[in-house]
Amino acid sequence: MTKASGIAPGERQLAGVQTTGRAYRDLSEPRHDIVHTNNVAVPMRDGIALHADIHRPDSVGKFPALIAISPYPRQLQDFGLPIGFIEAGQTDFFVPRGYAHVIANCRGTGGSGGTYELAGPAEHRDLYDLVEWVAAQPWCDGQVGMIGVSYFAIEQFNAALQAPPHLKAIFPWSGTVDWYREICWHGGMPTGGFISKYFPAIGMVDRENEDFFRGAFFRILNWFLHRPALHRKLALPHANPVSMLARALRFAYRTHPWDDVYLRVTAEHQLYDDYWKQRDVTHELSRIRIPVYLGADWENVSVHLQTPFLALENLPADTPRRVTMAPRGALQWPWESLHVEALAWYDHWFKGRDTGIMEGPPIRYYLEGADEWREAETWPLPETRYEELHLCADGRLAARDDAPGDRAYFYLPKNLDRPRNANPPPLPPVLAWDTARATEAVDVVGPIVLRLKAVSTAIDTDWIVKLQDVAPDGTARNLTQGWLRASHRALDAVRSKPYRPEHPHDRAEALVPGEAKWFEIAILPTAHRFRSGHRLRLALTSEDDNGFAMQGMTHTGLGMPARNTIFSESELVLPIQAGAFAGQS
Repeated sequence: MTKASGIAPGERQLAGVQTTGRAYRDLSEPRHDIVHTNNVAVPMRDGIALHADIHRPDSVGKFPALIAISPYPRQLQDFGLPIGFIEAGQTDFFVPRGYAHVIANCRGTGGSGGTYELAGPAEHRDLYDLVEWVAAQPWCDGQVGMIGVSYFAIEQFNAALQAPPHLKAIFPWSGTVDWYREICWHGGMPTGGFISKYFPAIGMVDRENEDFFRGAFFRILNWFLHRPALHRKLALPHANPVSMLARALRFAYRTHPWDDVYLRVTAEHQLYDDYWKQRDVTHELSRIRIPVYLGADWENVSVHLQTPFLALENLPADTPRRVTMAPRGALQWPWESLHVEALAWYDHWFKGRDTGIMEGPPIRYYLEGADEWREAETWPLPETRYEELHLCADGRLAARDDAPGDRAYFYLPKNLDRPRNANPPPLPPVLAWDTARATEAVDVVGPIVLRLKAVSTAIDTDWIVKLQDVAPDGTARNLTQGWLRASHRALDAVRSKPYRPEHPHDRAEALVPGEAKWFEIAILPTAHRFRSGHRLRLALTSEDDNGFAMQGMTHTGLGMPARNTIFSESELVLPIQAGAFAGQS
């Protein structure tokens, strides 16, 4: 039979974390060869057809199906390239174990008819039609699930909200429910370093010839990419995936639809308006009734980390769910991680196997620093103790502000075009505050809030925040981030939680230069143990294209120079599970 991928001896070895630290039982074994049917036209209700590749067991009988759909080339999804478009899951893992794997292209991409509009209403309706078409095929047993991360995971939420009768469970690990806040406009700041490359990159690989990537050159290339030694090397997560994307942008692409979508996202819809509301399903999740598997990688702060927590708050209480917050590096490309976890999930719901996936508390999270898996019933964890630390004028993060004062920094954007011989400014471009060294392990687990009291000399400025673990030798490790454009400081009373301020982003309110204001900034959750001797550092700046950004996800700055002053009344609110920073020396 076709050699299957997996983690057992003799299988093509999958990269990455495969489970949440548990041993599952009674999982489907690889018993089937694969039959491939490419470029299948799937009719939609408005007359266009989506094109799909169908990979199914080469055996008599009917099988459950897993659909993966995105604007990314379906023809590349079995490649070993370390690029973020290869996220549909590994066909040679699922099909030999008794699942059909249907990889489709959204309308207007990869040979599919219609026009691409970035998760528009027509794309959502197509998901219903695709699921029901797959369920009606003679090789399908009528049970349909979905698979894939990032865009593939986003489509799973959208499909579940369309409620096709034969969609029985989804696995949207590392997805997004709010395109504005989570991907395109962090805190009202455009993620220009990513978005400016993202749409040209999709356009570049969106070939008119559907079989372009199936030619002899690419088959030979893929053979080399899957050699075990090279595969292991390429599977290591890259520290700056955005820079990898930028290096690949060398070829022309079609203006329509790719530049059209880019201009809508960046120039025409800068505030959270009806365009973005159509692409925000956060509160619609209350309509999902089928089992949902959620989660993200703690490293993926820039795009997908917030969604599992938003989903937990909005899914109906009786909707079956599992959540995995995985260690850094669990999301790599091509996506191969958590396949055993997904198999345990779908074997349970589609094959009635007693895999153990639904045993124990629903939330599994990896506590970094302690390097161990933990369990929880709810999030934030009910035993959380919130510790408030002042941003002291002497650079300390401390429970007591013994000498009230302030600190300032200069933001001098690159567009000032200062000459080479310009003297350095008298103030730094970044401020940092450190706790005392921990005298015992301190576990920080949950969402974090920065209550910032500040004044600027500009009518608007950006607040870019980062938390780090500083080792005794001074080495700093990035943990998580938060962002807010000052003019977007208004709070959304409906969306905000005590542990997570949110902003409507439907208006911009200029600052009055020299007038102090309070800014509530959500810092994305983390789960990290600060070992004895380590410090927590809060860093703050207004520009992040100088190495400050995590994963290379930089933001387009305002271009207005400013002197920004931070008052020591400001507080960092930390969710503590064990130990304490307050009072340590």
